[in-house]
Amino acid sequence: MSDIDESFIPSPPSDFYETEPDESPPPLPVIVRVRHEADAQTSLRAVRYSSRKRRWAQTSNCARGVREPLPSTVRLVTWNIDFAAADKKKRLLAALSYIQQHVLDCRTISDRPEPCCILLQEVHASVFTQILNAEWVRRCFIVVPTSVDKWPEQAEYGNVTLVSRTIPVVNASTIVFSNSKMKRNAVFVDIKLSIPAHEDEPRLSGGIVTLRVANTHLESMPDGAAARPRQLKLIAAALHGRGIFGGIVAGDMNAISPTDEAIVEAAGLCDAWEGTEGEEGSTWGYQSQERLPPGRLDKVLTTGQDGFIVDQPERIGIGEVIGRGKWVSDHYGLVTRVHIVRED
Repeated sequence: MSDIDESFIPSPPSDFYETEPDESPPPLPVIVRVRHEADAQTSLRAVRYSSRKRRWAQTSNCARGVREPLPSTVRLVTWNIDFAAADKKKRLLAALSYIQQHVLDCRTISDRPEPCCILLQEVHASVFTQILNAEWVRRCFIVVPTSVDKWPEQAEYGNVTLVSRTIPVVNASTIVFSNSKMKRNAVFVDIKLSIPAHEDEPRLSGGIVTLRVANTHLESMPDGAAARPRQLKLIAAALHGRGIFGGIVAGDMNAISPTDEAIVEAAGLCDAWEGTEGEEGSTWGYQSQERLPPGRLDKVLTTGQDGFIVDQPERIGIGEVIGRGKWVSDHYGLVTRVHIVRED
């Protein structure tokens, strides 16, 4: 069965281009924690902000047409923004501003980014709403999950995925790891992209495919080494499925133990990093107070089949501060591009 979906023709929501600021947002809903079945993929909602309705609303997965083809290339950003350090709100807003202006080159909140997915880890529950209230996010992004109650039960921090509105999100889900003592999980979004058409073809694209993108934070510290292989294997299995063209998982893999060197291959995944291990690729250890050596804790991994390629990830957020000696995060982030390619 082909993974190319010829019939899916999405379009922006009716109020996609409405950008009036919301001066008096309605109160946020009361948080009610829900239980997720451990190690099972549980559905989530994806939401976009409606300036007409003045609230976040569930996205629609179908529409009547588009004026342009879907993108074939997506920018992917991942960054662990450190839940533990002080000034959580300032650091989160600084991270979003840095991604907006310096990574995606959007100099004002009116600038729409290129097609992209932003994967954040260690977003503290107390500042989650800052993401929903950020005007640039409201104008330009779909958000998953909708609230902190979709994280593992009693989690103080978690993963948040932002997808630019130029990319249809057709499904979202989560897996809560049963072997996690730190309440860790993975968040998945299924996005529609196009295969580039030949120049002499009259069609908008060579077909439409579904790419599954996972955002995760595996178990931390040396004591978490025993848990990380199973967590990554659960993610790898979930990156395959009916109608899924290919999969990517990015985030904080906490690769700090010798045993972590083998778990990517053991899970059937491929590392987008092609450099050598060492200072050039390290994403943690230079802006941290922990007494552990620097390492390449953060990674972009793929299912590795033909049909899409991932560029070599580059580090971002190096030396970013909110004040003297106050790092935005103890991690560097990563940015790369994902390209859907023709196989003929």
